[in-house]
Amino acid sequence: TVKTLAYKYGIDTLIQGFAETRDFLMATDKHTASKLRLLIVGGGPDRASMEQLAKSLNISDVTEFTGAVPYGKVPEYLNRLDIYVAASRRESFGVAILEASACALPVIVTNVGGLPEVVEDGVTGIIIPKDDHHALAKAIEKLLLNQELRDRMGHAGLKRVIDHYNWVDSVTVMENIY
Repeated sequence: TVKTLAYKYGIDTLIQGFAETRDFLMATDKHTASKLRLLIVGGGPDRASMEQLAKSLNISDVTEFTGAVPYGKVPEYLNRLDIYVAASRRESFGVAILEASACALPVIVTNVGGLPEVVEDGVTGIIIPKDDHHALAKAIEKLLLNQELRDRMGHAGLKRVIDHYNWVDSVTVMENIY
């Protein structure tokens, strides 16, 4: 994910869901489990507690906390991912989701704020209930174990961004509102 490490963004839910997925795969598919990595890009007030949570769940060795990065570097980090997760408890519009989709990533988001507006459930990504790390684990597992589904959702997300969120049309809509 690329988010501020603050309670409202549900980074703890992401860490718990990732750990649950990894634990399940360690028991059923050690080869796949051994490849899993969690990349958390962003700084914020909850960084120390999130690092401690990862340690307590025995995933600190496969979890990278980058801290804050310049906005211009965000695409480099997004392009390191196979799946983008936004486990937010509160969210406005979902610009970060559009950025991930523009990088052809399948997304997993919670059903809060504007996130369901920018994700077409089952087509460009998966929408789950907020604060449900079990549902998140199942969604990660579903995408992780199906490369064709990841590719299809990622490409559909990119197409959705191009078709509905290009810069010129978005500015025109905003101008008309004002």
